[in-house]
Amino acid sequence: MDEIVSWLAILSGGLIVTIELSLLTIVFTVVLSVILAICRVCPWRPARMLASFHVDLFRSIPLLALLMFFYYGLGRVAAQLGVSGFWLVVAGLTLSESAYLSEVYRGGLLAIPQSQWEAANSLGLRFRSIIWHVLLPQAVPSAIPATLNMLISIIKNSSLASLVAVSEVTLVATVLVSNTFEPMQVYLVLAVLYLAMILPISLLSRWFESHVGHANLSLADHHYTAAESPPAPQPET
Repeated sequence: MDEIVSWLAILSGGLIVTIELSLLTIVFTVVLSVILAICRVCPWRPARMLASFHVDLFRSIPLLALLMFFYYGLGRVAAQLGVSGFWLVVAGLTLSESAYLSEVYRGGLLAIPQSQWEAANSLGLRFRSIIWHVLLPQAVPSAIPATLNMLISIIKNSSLASLVAVSEVTLVATVLVSNTFEPMQVYLVLAVLYLAMILPISLLSRWFESHVGHANLSLADHHYTAAESPPAPQPET
């Protein structure tokens, strides 16, 4: 037991790096994904083409290959600019994960009835106002579960940072194994740490998914009832 406690003390430093890496990546990923999703549905063709190119490109490149290219291909230039391997991993993860999450956000925007786009246009709203004041407030709640699932994916994929010398928890565990020669026990503790990080997020995602689903069903029932109900009688003139 004392041995496990000492291992946890060693792994805690790498665990903090993993959490920082994951939180920074999810923030940048959400911001970039929103921008890409808006560009994919905007009326300006160059923006749509650039966003589509980003999505197609980074969905086609394996994440490990992308991180290797950033670290070994751009590492010298990045070092001269004062950019550490940590930030190269954040950039690689952000570019890769945003290619997937942006499609979820785009689907949320396209799921909003066309009549709302037309109504906003008839009011003279510009595209930016339609997005920020009409569409995003409706699309964001349904995208929360997918965003939390993406956070889970980022936490797991952050272990690849160990291959480019970023001292996150997997790399620290590997070094610990080389010192203790007890891989099964060390990696079991590592698995428990990942479970402790991921399980609460998974439960939170399910909670949001069930509540958002019930809210959407209630809203749909409300619209259906309103559409089927007879019109209110008008006062006689």
